[in-house]
Amino acid sequence: MKTTSSILIVEDEAITAQDIAELLQDEDYNIEGIAADAATALQICSKAAQPPQVVVCDINIKGDIKGTVLAAQLKELYQCQVVFLTAYADSKTLQTAFETDPVMYLVKPYNNTQLLVAVQMAFHKLLAAQKITSATLLDLTDREEEVARLVAQGFTSKQIARKLAISAETVKTHRRRMLQKNNLNNFPHLIYLLNQK
Repeated sequence: MKTTSSILIVEDEAITAQDIAELLQDEDYNIEGIAADAATALQICSKAAQPPQVVVCDINIKGDIKGTVLAAQLKELYQCQVVFLTAYADSKTLQTAFETDPVMYLVKPYNNTQLLVAVQMAFHKLLAAQKITSATLLDLTDREEEVARLVAQGFTSKQIARKLAISAETVKTHRRRMLQKNNLNNFPHLIYLLNQK
């Protein structure tokens, strides 16, 4: 498993792209880059020290190449998983999207939880394909497991903090401590192992 949980965002609405990036960075994902068109997306991937593992991709992007075509190219080149975003849910768009075997297809407007769950599922699919297993049981306190399970359900650190009546910084401390003591590099890996219990 690569050491970081890296994501490429392909979205031509700058504000939407920035919102997605901020949400994912706040949840400790590594954003490889933001692209408004296919050419930029391919350039970011080719220059990256390690290509993104997950691509959050709008279907209708700038330029002649649609998001579905780009997604198929990226999957073939980098074996990444794709989460589609779109404002359209007509059968033609759906059919074209499904041909690329995305992890999830989110119709705008979607909420943060839906996006976080989709990204979580994408990493789960990557780990499952690599047949990652844990020789030892995860070392988690009851509170840490509670936090991890809420993360798995798509809650943000701020939402978890409110739910458990603790600070968002305490949630992040729990998350960092869980990774350190289980010798893991990223949270999707921890959640994947937690779901194997």
